[in-house]
Amino acid sequence: MNSEHSNNSAKNESVVTLNKLGRTTTVLNEINQRFVEEARHANRPVLDLGCAMGVATLAALEVGATVYANDVDENHLKAIQESVSLSAKKRLHTISGWFPEDLDFEANSFDVIHASNLLNFLSGPEIDRGLQRIYEWLSPNGIFLSISGSPYAANIKGFIPEYEKAVALGETWPGECDNLKQYSSDPTISELPDRLHLLDPYVLSRSAKLAGMHVEESYLFNRRDTPKYIALDGRENVVLIARKIGE
Repeated sequence: MNSEHSNNSAKNESVVTLNKLGRTTTVLNEINQRFVEEARHANRPVLDLGCAMGVATLAALEVGATVYANDVDENHLKAIQESVSLSAKKRLHTISGWFPEDLDFEANSFDVIHASNLLNFLSGPEIDRGLQRIYEWLSPNGIFLSISGSPYAANIKGFIPEYEKAVALGETWPGECDNLKQYSSDPTISELPDRLHLLDPYVLSRSAKLAGMHVEESYLFNRRDTPKYIALDGRENVVLIARKIGE
């Protein structure tokens, strides 16, 4: 479910996801790359949630990790299976289903869990439940890495006043948008569902701490190769890096 849009540069190539949940990139951003580096040194399997066509999954397999790749669209998972090398195929496990409701793993199963532009498709309560499940699934000292869309993107800038008003009022989930098309006529909006959750460091940190995780980093930033249609002011994405402290 990684959402990105293409420009004319080959390094920014992307394709529309088969389930119409935005676009998926064909290049690694900074958090995807961090996932790959953490996976390189993992002793247990790693989990890629909402993996789309598998840009991060395939890269983690290349460095020797055992990867559980999850996506709601089985055709995305089939595409990954067709792309993986024969030598890595035995280390790939694909699981279809919605996160968090459809997924169930044993406690302490994964050293690393990664979610790239997945949390934007969840309601606030789903994020709380999902991060609780992630905490359970992580091994002691395991790490969760995520990148999500913030309200500060050019193609949805019409929502910013609504979001900032909700923040000022102290609403629990100020970035929940139930009618995206009301705030934007950008053509890329047609590639997204009408309901989207734009996230910020505060709500993600709060949810991670509630789940029992130690938040190492949570910040707004401008990832490399940010598509021009998203670029606004350097706050287009939000990162959450949290750890399950060893038990």
